Amino acid sequence: MVPSPAVSPEKPIFPGCLAWILENQHDDGSWGLQYSVHGGRDPTLMKDALSSTLACILALKRWDTGDHHVRSALAFMERNSGSLLDSSLQAPIGFDVVFPSMVQTCTQDFRLNLPLDGAHVDAMIRNRDVALTGADRTVGRDAYLAYVSEGIGGFQGLARGNAMRFQRKNGSILNSPSATAAAVIHGHDDALSLGYLRSVLRTTTAGIPAVHPHEIQARLCLIDTVESLGIDRHFREEIELALDEIHRCWRQGEEEIFLDATTCAMAFRMLRLNGYPVSSDVFDRFTEVRFWSDTLEGYLKDERAVLELHKAARITCLHDGEASILGRQQLWTAQFLKQLALDHHHCRDNIYKI
Repeated sequence: MVPSPAVSPEKPIFPGCLAWILENQHDDGSWGLQYSVHGGRDPTLMKDALSSTLACILALKRWDTGDHHVRSALAFMERNSGSLLDSSLQAPIGFDVVFPSMVQTCTQDFRLNLPLDGAHVDAMIRNRDVALTGADRTVGRDAYLAYVSEGIGGFQGLARGNAMRFQRKNGSILNSPSATAAAVIHGHDDALSLGYLRSVLRTTTAGIPAVHPHEIQARLCLIDTVESLGIDRHFREEIELALDEIHRCWRQGEEEIFLDATTCAMAFRMLRLNGYPVSSDVFDRFTEVRFWSDTLEGYLKDERAVLELHKAARITCLHDGEASILGRQQLWTAQFLKQLALDHHHCRDNIYKI
């Protein structure tokens, strides 16, 4: 959706992305990578499919091309619109903000008649408006607003300036290509941001990911899986090479590690268990739950991040100072996970009663 001011505002600055959309529509009319390993679509990810498909419809309408693709995509949305009402399905982060905003853009800017239930769409828009105008102004909420700035729409004043507070050294807004693109579209003509977007295109071939870069966490997940399966002895050389590189990134203070709680916790745990000298001082900001709430992950109540912080905190403490840091971290993460388990148990009991 980013226009090209150097050529014409009616031309995309990244025409290759538009070509990718035209060439990669699925047979059912959708876009996205949410297919299971056994073939076919994973039904739990239908909201992600609907969101990806609507985003591609918007891009095609914005650049006035792909009429056949749009018709096929609208038919897909009509067949699966009931999934929007299913609260049991997984949804992308910010779905409740971004999806209704895309619906509004389609209907108001492009006069497109979407095959969705009008009453439900109106309810989604009202809920979005309430969420965006809430009085809560924590750092965590500000980070969330920056992360979903593509869906701010008429509330752009909330995001203007706020998003750039969370710009990283690589030029991105919280490592999000969509949030970074939104910042550029809404007037932040920043060479660093455009450089980041170009770097994403150079390193991806199967569509734009929700988060980039993601390589360090992907490596850590692979190592963790191999070690959990007990087959790491067959891959010691590959694991050591990967951990050497991750340790180098740790020593250089790479933002990909230290500005993401999950990646930081995984890196600390695996590096420490494999004999690398890494300090627990990086967890100072996570020693109490009130500090955790001032992060994007804390605002989103990211269960996986809390679990990884808990696992990292259980590493053997070597020094009194470290014992204090990790001890406090272990305490609140354990309480958080116990409460989460109780909530899930209570929810399950209510479902059985129904």
